[in-house]
This record gives sequence, C-alpha cells and structure tokens, in this order.
Amino acid sequence: MRVWLMHPAVFYPLAAIVAATVIAISIRPQSWPHAPAAVAGQQIGGALVLAQSSFDAPAGDADQNLYVTRNFLGQAQTLRIAALPSTPAPGANDRGVQILLSSAAATALANQPATISVNYNPLPINAATGLAVSLQGAGPAVWVTQAAPPQQGMLRFEVPAQAGVSAVGLRAISNNGDQHEAYGLEITRISITPHP
Repeated sequence: MRVWLMHPAVFYPLAAIVAATVIAISIRPQSWPHAPAAVAGQQIGGALVLAQSSFDAPAGDADQNLYVTRNFLGQAQTLRIAALPSTPAPGANDRGVQILLSSAAATALANQPATISVNYNPLPINAATGLAVSLQGAGPAVWVTQAAPPQQGMLRFEVPAQAGVSAVGLRAISNNGDQHEAYGLEITRISITPHP
C-alpha cells in the first residue's frame, strides 16, 4: 500500500517547497546590506551606548571596507571596518563610516565636548594599527586618532564640541607602508559621554 505522502500530487509540490526554502535560507537575505538609518542607542548612566542593533545600518565610506556581522536571525552583532590600501589619515571633509544618530540622541550630544570609548577586537589577519573617531554635524569633522594595540581592548577619545551633531564617524588607520590588503578592526561597543 502506497503512503499518501509519496503520491506525485503531494510529493513533488512538497519537494519544490522544501527546496525553495533551503535555497532562500542558504542565501541569507537577512545578512544583506541595509540602507543607512539613524539609531537611538541606549542611554546608560548619562552615556549614549551604541552596540549590536545600533550597528545595523551604518553609512559606508569609499575609503574603507564595511561589514556588519549578524546572527542567524539577521540581528547586528559587531561592526567591522578596514582601511583600503594607501588610504591617508582622515581630514576635515572626510566622513568615514558613519553611525547616524536619531534626533533625540544627537540633541543630547550637540554643542558639548565628549568622551568616546570604543571597545574593539583586532581582526585575526591584517589588524589595523589605529582608529580615528569624530562627532560629525554642521561643521567640519575634527578627527581624533589613537594607536590600537593588536589585542582586544578599549580606546578612549576626547572629542571637541560639534554643532548639529548627526553621526559618529569611524576610520581604521594603517601604518603599513607595503599594504596591499585592507587592515581593520571589529568594533563591539561605543560609549559617548558628553561633558556639559
């Protein structure tokens, strides 16, 4: 006696549905790049904290590679940035990789100097030698740069006040003169503490 599941009218449509589902999952559409979008972050003890979901949709930079690591459900986990070969240090007109801020988050940071703490992991191969950050808004970007030791750590930057803050800019720095590959960092958390 033949099982009803093996009947051609049931088996072939079911096989097609299973195959389409496997193909759809294997191409991981949840990991595809997202259009840049503003994020609110979390207010923790007077600091604006950007982590995981805040890294979901950053604005890219032509001089850097950008990759958002995601879990199986497509939720952002970390932000990886890497400087392309022969990329100079950022200038006042450079924007870097930007984490766009919501109006509420931006208002809390406007016209105040701030401390930006960046937790990072070096990439296992081709780790960047430094990181530059800036608060970006109506005026030219003022970049603050620090060396990034090749181990997990936190860098603390003192950035000047910026009018009309709209984003946090990030730029991986590499001092490798013979560079033929991109050198970068994996950013796991950013904390911004304004100083009124």
